[in-house]
Amino acid sequence: MIFNLRNTYFRYAFFTLLISIFLIFFLLNHSLFKKNKQVKSLNEFQIETKNIHSIFIQQLKNRHVKKNLLIKKGQSLNTTLSNAGVLQRDILDITNLLSKYLNLKKINNNHIFQIIMNKKTGKLERLTVNTDNITSLHIFRQDNKFTANKIEKVLYKKTSLSEGIIKSSLFRAAQKDNIEAEVIVEFARIFGFEIDFQRDIRKNDIFQIVYNKYVDDDGELQKNGKIIYAYMKNKGREIELYRFVDQKGIAGYYQTNGKSIEKALMKTPINGARLSSTFGMRKHPILGYNKMHRGTDFAAPKGTPIMASGSGTVEVVKWWGAYGKYIRIKHNTKYKTAYAHLNGYARGIRPGAKVRQGQIIGYVGSTGRSTGPHLHYEVLVNGKRKNSQRLKLPSGRTLRGSDREKFEISRIKIDVMRSNLIN
Repeated sequence: MIFNLRNTYFRYAFFTLLISIFLIFFLLNHSLFKKNKQVKSLNEFQIETKNIHSIFIQQLKNRHVKKNLLIKKGQSLNTTLSNAGVLQRDILDITNLLSKYLNLKKINNNHIFQIIMNKKTGKLERLTVNTDNITSLHIFRQDNKFTANKIEKVLYKKTSLSEGIIKSSLFRAAQKDNIEAEVIVEFARIFGFEIDFQRDIRKNDIFQIVYNKYVDDDGELQKNGKIIYAYMKNKGREIELYRFVDQKGIAGYYQTNGKSIEKALMKTPINGARLSSTFGMRKHPILGYNKMHRGTDFAAPKGTPIMASGSGTVEVVKWWGAYGKYIRIKHNTKYKTAYAHLNGYARGIRPGAKVRQGQIIGYVGSTGRSTGPHLHYEVLVNGKRKNSQRLKLPSGRTLRGSDREKFEISRIKIDVMRSNLIN
């Protein structure tokens, strides 16, 4: 009896276990089935979404055509756009809008145009062009009208120190140290009041420049900033110059004693030129007889920029007989300067125009009575022509009061910065 009861108990327990295992297996299998079904549905949805996106992108590509355009030599923007299939009415609207941001006469192969056109209608939908290396102009069609947006790259300021020893010329020494040309020109302009880089430079002269650079996200140089500090050791004499902005907001370069390097006139109004004829008696190269030469001649390649040797007002811009194309500037009641044999005038140079010291006013040529490209330069003192190379000019201003105090603080900060850059 006891044995039968035990058998019955184990039989029930065995069946209960079997049923439990079956139920667990069923529930697990059902859950996995539902999950697999959900995953399958999700995958199908994702695939379908990707397909829709691909189809949409493909339809857009099929609907539009993109072209990159370069302005060829001798071609206008109008011709280039017309050759690309842009409708004439779109060309008119686009050029009218572009002219507000760009000088269309100066567009060249440095300006890369990208256009997007509607294949079906032939209408221009978008035009993009770089106005310079950091700014691009985006023109797009909106409500059947063209709208323009200017977009600038984000730039980061970086302070750089460069130095070198001159073996033949400042320009070559600076190039060897990978200093950008515009920085070299500005350095020469700053010291141009004190040093004649065509005649005063000696072998083993030393220079140092601290200046700002502006780079993009990739660390690529996009533009140069101001020179903060400039140093020259020339013929044993050391000159240190610090950039400082006074209370009136006027920037200048000052020596350690607070005295400005700037004078009424620069020694040389042209860079990279050779002194070809001095002030005084000489045998005239064309007329063949001795004649007083009341100016200084600088031989330079045609097209070399000529700077205003001082700030002032333009008095004369015209053909002046044997002088050819000629400019005269009045600097104050005492000083005037004249520039002759020019190839052409810089934009905006006309009688009455105000010019600043170092501003480009014209370009070297050989107009008038001339044997080759050169600048004939004159300095007039109270109406009389004087030797510009021997003329003693009044020295620049000296900082005083609060300007001097602020300059000393600024100078110390620059020296600390320079020390960190060296180390």
